[in-house]
Amino acid sequence: MGNLQVNGLTGVIMSSAEPERLASFYRNVLGIPLALNQHGNTPEHWECDYKGIHYAILQQKVKAQANVNTVLSFAVEDIDEFVRGHEIQLIHPILDLGEGAFVASFKDPDGNILRFWMNKKQ
Repeated sequence: MGNLQVNGLTGVIMSSAEPERLASFYRNVLGIPLALNQHGNTPEHWECDYKGIHYAILQQKVKAQANVNTVLSFAVEDIDEFVRGHEIQLIHPILDLGEGAFVASFKDPDGNILRFWMNKKQ
């Protein structure tokens, strides 16, 4: 049967009723350099390759609720500083996971839950 496991995460593909607004948040707040693009038979969409991961935001075809089952987690140097610098409203206080790891959750403009992660032991 061979090697039956994935080789890694290659992309984060999202859809939004307002893809330009969502792309603006990910670009201007999180620093993911999304740009408008169109290739092959795909409709115009926002995308980029950033630190080994392909990100894309497509026009939502079917109205859906915000994502609550899968949480994207973004590494930052200092959660407090990042949150203050971008005026992000946290869902809960910063949680100490032990061994120098901390997390905090927040929502993007579409209501998707995201997480900041930092490691103070590095």
